[in-house]
Amino acid sequence: MQNWFEDKISNAKVLDFSMEIYRKKFKSLIGYQILFSIISILLVVAGGLILIPMLSLMHLSGVFGFVVFAFITFIAFSAFVCINKAGVFHMAHSYIKGEDMGASEAVGKAFGSFRPVVRVVTALALCLVPIFVILGIAGVTITSITALQSKLASSTIVALLVNVLFYAVIAATVGSYLFYSFHIAIFDKAKGFEAIGRSIHFAKGEVLKNIFRVLSISMFEWGVNLSVYGAIAAMSGLLYFVLGKMQGGASIVTQIMLYGGKLEPFVNFIVGTLIAPIGPIIWTFYYINMKYRKEGLKMHHILDRLEQQDVEEYPKNIDIVHE
Repeated sequence: MQNWFEDKISNAKVLDFSMEIYRKKFKSLIGYQILFSIISILLVVAGGLILIPMLSLMHLSGVFGFVVFAFITFIAFSAFVCINKAGVFHMAHSYIKGEDMGASEAVGKAFGSFRPVVRVVTALALCLVPIFVILGIAGVTITSITALQSKLASSTIVALLVNVLFYAVIAATVGSYLFYSFHIAIFDKAKGFEAIGRSIHFAKGEVLKNIFRVLSISMFEWGVNLSVYGAIAAMSGLLYFVLGKMQGGASIVTQIMLYGGKLEPFVNFIVGTLIAPIGPIIWTFYYINMKYRKEGLKMHHILDRLEQQDVEEYPKNIDIVHE
């Protein structure tokens, strides 16, 4: 391990160390994101050709249909996102250990983490089944969820309030207890509920800190994305203004947002590729720091270093017998 963890690590140091990894591994991280995206698109297309005909044969309706749909969707979406992050987990972890992991190897490690990730995600989905049932009984359907998403997409202010409420109240609080669960499953080979239980155990006494960490990582990514998107939207709107395509009498701000929205898919892909590794790197630093503090890795590291010094100080006996 690097000697970074021998002293107390503050949140500022975690950010500094994370950005150091990001700078030094920038090409490998971006290469990993591109490779993972290409492979994921191929898998989604192939999986869609197989699953869509199978799902069309299934006629699920009512509360049971909603629960099954929510259960499967949660597992599929969460597993996909976490497998993507798992590759960055491995790259950051290997760098801290003094190793050098390339993009292609990280892709292999990411998909190799499929089983532990799915175990944790499935355990979380089982815990959410009662909530799915309550929502189904309350009359929530797939159609109503789709309508809500369309309404949020059409209203920036409402979407902002909902996202802030979600991250501030639900995701941050729940995420504070599950903060280490995926790392524990991937690196410590713990099973789903075991990883969740150990994460909750390690989170005791630092729930507020973990809430701050979850919010910081989420809002950092969201803030950078919004800033870049706003800048590109403004530049594209200015370009349309110079070309004389702005309509007179209409709000300029509205037209800038409209023209910027046309570039949103491309901006999201580019910005997502650039900033997606930062959050998992920070996450990994907090995990390793926790291991040092609560599982004695710092002491093991010191003992190992002392043993190495003893070996260097006291060389092996030299056989002076000449045959």
